[in-house]
Amino acid sequence: MDLVDCVVVGGGAAGLMAAAAAATRGERVALLEANRQVGRKILVSGNGRCNLTNRDADAARHYHGGDPAFVRPALSLFPVQASLAFFRDLGIETHEEKRGRLFPRSDQAQSIVEALLDRLQQSRVDLCTEAKVVSLTGPAPFVATAADGRGWQAERVVVASGGSSVAKLGADRSGLDLAVALGHRATPLLPGLVPLESDDEYVHAMQGVKVVAAVQAAIPGRGLVMDTDDLLFTAYGVSGFTVLSLSALVVPLLARGPVTLRVNLLPGQSAEQASELLQERWRRNPHRTLANSFCGLFSNRLVPPFLERFGFPLECRVDSVPKTERWRLAQALTDWPIEVIRPRSFEHAEVTIGGIRTGEVDAHTLESRLVPGLYFAGEVLDVHGDLGGFNFQWAWSSGWLAGQGRAA
Repeated sequence: MDLVDCVVVGGGAAGLMAAAAAATRGERVALLEANRQVGRKILVSGNGRCNLTNRDADAARHYHGGDPAFVRPALSLFPVQASLAFFRDLGIETHEEKRGRLFPRSDQAQSIVEALLDRLQQSRVDLCTEAKVVSLTGPAPFVATAADGRGWQAERVVVASGGSSVAKLGADRSGLDLAVALGHRATPLLPGLVPLESDDEYVHAMQGVKVVAAVQAAIPGRGLVMDTDDLLFTAYGVSGFTVLSLSALVVPLLARGPVTLRVNLLPGQSAEQASELLQERWRRNPHRTLANSFCGLFSNRLVPPFLERFGFPLECRVDSVPKTERWRLAQALTDWPIEVIRPRSFEHAEVTIGGIRTGEVDAHTLESRLVPGLYFAGEVLDVHGDLGGFNFQWAWSSGWLAGQGRAA
């Protein structure tokens, strides 16, 4: 059995950071990863580019869970600027894209993983892959046992094993179960930052169409929440940045029944402005059919199903459309209700909603209130962030804090 000061369970973003942080204290660290390769979700994130963090990621409003305020100490102790300085020290330069999203200048997620591995190697962290922890006993001295019989004894343990999203990359709830076996409680788990399914046949008929739209949903306690960005229509329902972003709030509601999203295909415009737009377009080309009148405005794969959805005749000449019908069409364009019925599975989700209940963890150290010496970081906790680099920032901040332990 190997004797170390700190065992980190999980080689994802939070675990890699926790191991690096623990090593800076001079601790002997063993990082245990169930897969052959560490950082697999980092490698596929952002289409292989890795949205490292976000300029606005220090704001607690971008994080959700049973206690949204739980994230504040970690974000304060290791904010965005600390993350950028840490990676800059590893040679990672960044560039900013829309909505404050920050990516490595190389546009390669591989850069992030290679830089972190280099830091761990220089810090003499014992990296153990294909080491799936199946048993964890404690409190100190803790004993972690892998499926192949290997064992490690440590004074403290950081569980950073992630959530259940993207099982094909090795994700599961095994780390959660280790904590539960030690007396912790977990919330129910749901897929987050995930496409949403709909039974709307007209939506299905628009499969593959992408538009920039404003999408809003009524969230109890928060009123109407809106996001404006890409909206993608699919064979199963809706996706795109807007839907993935809102899904963090919508998915918990779907457990109680269908939710209606309201879509504005002309973001920033009211029904009155949409009506004026239609009037002007029709004045210039009065001979066009209703279907053809949207040429150059929307995809021709969106228009026919959309018009059919609201009962408008496709072949009607626009110079014969009554004012009342123009108004009804303007309302449809700016307030189109789409009912969604369920999220897609964990396999299609970017994060897990739920995890270890944060009331059982000290927010200022991320140490268990139940088991001294046991720490948590990242997605294994009941914390999930908005789309756009926020979940990576939580991984860096919480990983650093848990890795530092009581020294923080």
